[in-house]
Amino acid sequence: MQAGEIVGERGSARPRRHWGRLMLRCAGLLLRPRAKTSDLVARSYDHIASGYDQVWTTHMRDLSLVMLGRLPLQKAGRGDERAIDLTCGTGFLTGELARLTGGQVVGVDASAGMLDEARRRQRGPGVRFVRADAVDYLRSLAPGSVDVITCGWGLGYTRPLAAVREISRVLRPGGCVGIIDNSLFSLAEVLWCSVLAFAERPEALAHVMKVRFLLGSVVLTAMMRACGLAVRWRLDGSRTYHVGDGESAIARLTATGAAAGFEFAAVEEHTDAIFSRFARIMEERYRTAEGVPITHRYLAAVGVKLSR
Repeated sequence: MQAGEIVGERGSARPRRHWGRLMLRCAGLLLRPRAKTSDLVARSYDHIASGYDQVWTTHMRDLSLVMLGRLPLQKAGRGDERAIDLTCGTGFLTGELARLTGGQVVGVDASAGMLDEARRRQRGPGVRFVRADAVDYLRSLAPGSVDVITCGWGLGYTRPLAAVREISRVLRPGGCVGIIDNSLFSLAEVLWCSVLAFAERPEALAHVMKVRFLLGSVVLTAMMRACGLAVRWRLDGSRTYHVGDGESAIARLTATGAAAGFEFAAVEEHTDAIFSRFARIMEERYRTAEGVPITHRYLAAVGVKLSR
């Protein structure tokens, strides 16, 4: 038996996990972070921008379109609407908004790499892109100045309550908003495996990601109502796909941005060991005849700004 292992109930060796040390390490990094979560997320998306549509947008495109289809755009349809697509990524929803409204659409994202892809893919008239934090951008706008707002797969990387509050402020009466995002328990199995890997080697942890994903659509709709938005539709669901092994799971999670910032979680000299152990734990705990499952759990809602 090697150092760092203990004997299980049936005599098999299993790694020792240092939960107390891991909690202290997490607390220290939360109190004195080495980098801002928003910067790490932006760096992740910069790296994956060129292949993002192939591995993520295509996979979740239909769900984004379901949310978009629930927006009451037919009530406007004048062709002069002002629309904003927050956390726009490569601009898929931005382009769809431009097509549906015929108006002016601004895509907003914090990742320069994603915006480069968006500008390359979406060159239609009336479409432009801005690099900015979503909440900060909204705060720069006048009250009641926007007709339609969408936010696809990025609310949890912002400040959700502040974002919803600002969305309500800048929407005109009767204007609408559609949001779709991963829920707090999206990738729960993946998160648990990463925790187990770091518990074996707490000193390897370099960053604790401060994300704000919501429990479900009931939380999002409560925020909407509290901020003066009438809820017209909401949805919760999940989607699972399988990959061949743990290493493939890491590659897919990194390429989709679903675990944005994860590649920076470990101290550089420990990265290979942590990732290798994470992959093995994924296989040991969850691998089936179909492969290693990766489950995305999501939420969505549509709201309309109430008239005063």
